[in-house]
Amino acid sequence: MAKLLIIEDDGDLQQVLSVVFNREGYELHYAFNGKEGYDKMLALQPDVVLLDLMLPILNGVEVLKLVTTNTSLKDIPIIVMTAHSDKAAMLEHSMKAQGVRAYLKKPFELGEIRSLVRRMLTQYPRNPVTAAEVAKGEVRLDVKFRTVWVKDRMVATLSPMKASVLRMLLESKGPVKREKLLQSVWGDATSVPALEKTIQRLREDLGAEGRRLQTTSEGYEIVG
Repeated sequence: MAKLLIIEDDGDLQQVLSVVFNREGYELHYAFNGKEGYDKMLALQPDVVLLDLMLPILNGVEVLKLVTTNTSLKDIPIIVMTAHSDKAAMLEHSMKAQGVRAYLKKPFELGEIRSLVRRMLTQYPRNPVTAAEVAKGEVRLDVKFRTVWVKDRMVATLSPMKASVLRMLLESKGPVKREKLLQSVWGDATSVPALEKTIQRLREDLGAEGRRLQTTSEGYEIVG
């Protein structure tokens, strides 16, 4: 059963799309703002995403920027829904770079979006994750289940946000700058308190192994 995530703040349109795609037999998930949508992309790894541009908290363009920096999301086919022709033209120019496979200008025919989703599933089949796990020394992360292992002992199960931060640290040969973490995970260089809180909670999750998550002059590093 294909997994479809609809990121749209218009409740009426969400309801209409729900009826349409329920009839098609998809596993449906919903988000009503950009931040919720991005978090659910991390957690659910959907097969197709329908993304509105005009969203609260994070708009659609900001969500796309986050997606392009996250290796576990980059291959998800995204269909942008927009009522603004200028935005659509801008996205058409950068579709491949930002993961957008198609866009629909509102209002659209329900048969059109139904056919487009089917085409995305056929043209862009994907594995839920690009790698089973990432590791650095004795620390490894099971990408699918978001479990952390040290010396072959499971020490924690992480939230999608913490798993995303830890994955970046594990994939880096050295320290990761705060600015890179902020841009890749939050899409906002001003979210320093959120990053610091996430790092603190990651150390708590690691328990006795928390010392492996070290603070450097410019960011953070996992010492395997």
